[in-house]
Amino acid sequence: MLGILCGLNSEKKIASKIKGAMVACAAARPFKAREMAQELVAMGATRLMSFGIAGSLDSSVNLGDVFIGTRVESDSGSWLCDEAWGHALADKIPQAKRGGVYGSETLVASTVAKEALFQTTGCAIVDMESQCAAEAAAEAKIPLMVVRAVCDDATMNVPPFLMAAIAQDGSVSVLRALGHLALHPMQMPDLFKMMGGTGKALTALNAIRKPIAAV
Repeated sequence: MLGILCGLNSEKKIASKIKGAMVACAAARPFKAREMAQELVAMGATRLMSFGIAGSLDSSVNLGDVFIGTRVESDSGSWLCDEAWGHALADKIPQAKRGGVYGSETLVASTVAKEALFQTTGCAIVDMESQCAAEAAAEAKIPLMVVRAVCDDATMNVPPFLMAAIAQDGSVSVLRALGHLALHPMQMPDLFKMMGGTGKALTALNAIRKPIAAV
């Protein structure tokens, strides 16, 4: 049984259409993601996947690119993704890029922070759930995988207020985002870029539902 851990409700809606999968959404809160990853295992998951959108740390990984993880790094450890599973997914999704994934406890928002993280870890993308899935998979001794699509590339700053706009169910409150934007109007261009990138990433994820289910 495949257990899928997501961060946002929009990701969960796509993952829920993957046949045979159990899906949990942590609302971009790592403490909640850890609990949910453990719950997926307790519910019978025999392998875990971190699935959703991600930020790019590597300038060669672009908006909308699908990324299959080979390893997960975080401040607390390092874990390998399942090699056979990764190769099988790469065969089904030949356009996907592969490499290291950094699991962050906080939003990596600025281009400066992205570049520093890339230089220190060598990871190509970053998200806020993969380290949680990795920890749970290692504890349960089951295979781990990361499948993400890029919503903000290495040249983009992410408006920090977006985190405050994410509700407990993983949905994004437009009104809350606009309220913060009114206080920080200079971040409007970054917001529009992020919205466009997120649309590309979600479209890419939706297109690979069947290949994921087939592996």
